[in-house]
Amino acid sequence: MDFKGLFFGALLAFCTTSIFASNLNELIDLSLKNEEYLMRELAAFKAQNERKSVARAYLPELSLQGGYLSNGFDNFLTSPKNSLFAKLSLNFLLYDGGKREANLQALKAGEKLANLAKEQSKNYLALSATTLYLNYQSLQSLIKASEQKELSLKNTLIRLEEFYKAGLAAKDALESVRAKFHLTSLELHKNRLKLMEVEKGLQELSQQNFTPQGEARLKDLGFESGKSLEILIAKEQAKIAKNKLESARASYLPRIFLRDNFGFYRNNYALEIPPTLAMMGLNLDEYFKKNAKNNEFFIGFEWKIFDFFSTKAKVESERLEYQIQALNANYVERKNKLEIDFLQKELKVLREQIEALSLANEAASLAFESVDKKYVAGLNSYNDYLQALESKFKAQSDLELAKNEFEITKARYYFVSGIDIKERIVQ
Repeated sequence: MDFKGLFFGALLAFCTTSIFASNLNELIDLSLKNEEYLMRELAAFKAQNERKSVARAYLPELSLQGGYLSNGFDNFLTSPKNSLFAKLSLNFLLYDGGKREANLQALKAGEKLANLAKEQSKNYLALSATTLYLNYQSLQSLIKASEQKELSLKNTLIRLEEFYKAGLAAKDALESVRAKFHLTSLELHKNRLKLMEVEKGLQELSQQNFTPQGEARLKDLGFESGKSLEILIAKEQAKIAKNKLESARASYLPRIFLRDNFGFYRNNYALEIPPTLAMMGLNLDEYFKKNAKNNEFFIGFEWKIFDFFSTKAKVESERLEYQIQALNANYVERKNKLEIDFLQKELKVLREQIEALSLANEAASLAFESVDKKYVAGLNSYNDYLQALESKFKAQSDLELAKNEFEITKARYYFVSGIDIKERIVQ
């Protein structure tokens, strides 16, 4: 996932009139009600049902069959004219070379994979919510700073216009301040537009007009460690591929199965006993019973001994897929470790940057106060004034952006590490 793109993309934005205001935790809860997370939840339930369905399909199968049979034409002596029957059948697969076990293990891994994907989606939505919320806070601060800058330049511009009319100010000084005023106004409009885009993102995420209320930050990194969901997902994908390979290899081995059929018949033979047989005392009812039953028990095997190398090709394909997924799992684990190491270093640099920018912001504010007083008294030029004003608000903006990036980078670190972001929020 492109976390840099997420950070800068979330700074873009469109806005709607908000009617709901609350904190970051509530925004995350609202995000779990949108379509993206609900689809992951349904996928997890589906995987669970698929596993249960296939597992039960391997249990003994019992079925009942019945009907009425009528022979309306010439019959053999042993064929009933009509009959009623019912048959109870039991089918049970005893052995299939391990294919059954491999398929069940693949389905268990698939169920776990779906649950991991759901958890990853949950934490990613928390990352998105946190990014939008923090960007909203940061843009609000930048807008306030730009408004202050605009107001200072406006007051200066009004004063210079009066001085210019009185012949006490040069035209170049007036036009320089006027240009700076309009540039600041443009900067303010851009920040307001960015805020509108963030508000649009908040609405899409929460499915309502949501306005962040209050401030939020994330706990500083401790010694806690999580399990990267990205790594766990990659390992489950490799496990599924391995089980599918074992399932394909099982096709080389025979299938052993058991069948038992119990039947009950009520027959009507309509026999005409010849007189000679009757005189001999032959009782045909013993041979042609009206009510009969039978039980057929069968245990057998099936072994595919040649299929023009179809099974071999299938096994080879699954073997290659398993190798691909195993390599991918190794790559994801290695990449995750490098990313965590980089984020730790980035957080260290950002922390130092905030300290430096805090000092620079304080110094720039003091310098502007001094220059502003001297400029009003006519002891400094407008160039000195504009430079000091620009330095003050640039230092203020740089500090605010650094603080914002620091908090978002902490959220990224928690996501990459597999740590629940919501649990690390401080309101």
